Amino acid sequence: MYYKGASCIVNSLNKKAISLSNLDIVLPIYNPLDNWDSDVIRQYKILLERLPENIQTHLILVNDGSAFDLSEGWENINKVLPDAEWISYTENRGKGYALRQGVKKCKGDFIMYTDYDFPYTYGSMVRMIEKMINSNVDAILGTRDQSYYAHISGRRKWISQNLKKVNRLLFRLPTDDTQCGLKAFNQKAKDIFMTTTTDRYLIDVEFLKKLVKNNASVDTQNVVLRDNVVLSKISNLRLIKEMFNYLKIMLS
Repeated sequence: MYYKGASCIVNSLNKKAISLSNLDIVLPIYNPLDNWDSDVIRQYKILLERLPENIQTHLILVNDGSAFDLSEGWENINKVLPDAEWISYTENRGKGYALRQGVKKCKGDFIMYTDYDFPYTYGSMVRMIEKMINSNVDAILGTRDQSYYAHISGRRKWISQNLKKVNRLLFRLPTDDTQCGLKAFNQKAKDIFMTTTTDRYLIDVEFLKKLVKNNASVDTQNVVLRDNVVLSKISNLRLIKEMFNYLKIMLS
């Protein structure tokens, strides 16, 4: 079921021939910070207040095998957002796998995914959604400006910048910023997304490559991180694993 505040629905009914759009929002979750549930509720409500009145949303949360029990947090969310949907499994499979579990459940006209802490500004998300609905494209890809690098370590900055260079050399992609964690797409692109096989962070690279291969229409949208956002660190072991995943995608 799709949700929009009651006052917004009344206002919408008073306007002429407003075309409603259903938007699914997918949030993968793994070992979230304390009070993650109240943060999800707060951020989601603020986003709802800023969305155009003709957009109705459905929230889907995916617990990607967190190391501790998240059931109490989910119960708190469900009390406030009874139409939200919860997917949970015990083994950590990675961001790509989690996103496929969530996207598989999406039935709306449009789909957007981001991290559970809504790291990008509300303006970034609203502009992306509006652009997705008002343009004749299959997917909108977030691209981060230079301010993003102030939020990450020097090592992660080096990795991100060099990944962009490799993307430009190897792939004919709509953007070299493949790892931005904010993307929106329609049902056609959903079908493409569901053919991906990457389980972890490089899901975005594979998705973009498949969009191009399937001649999907793609556009980009500049997005900005919120102030005081804490980004997760990348271990050396995970870096090695992701390098192998990148080679696999490159050769596919």
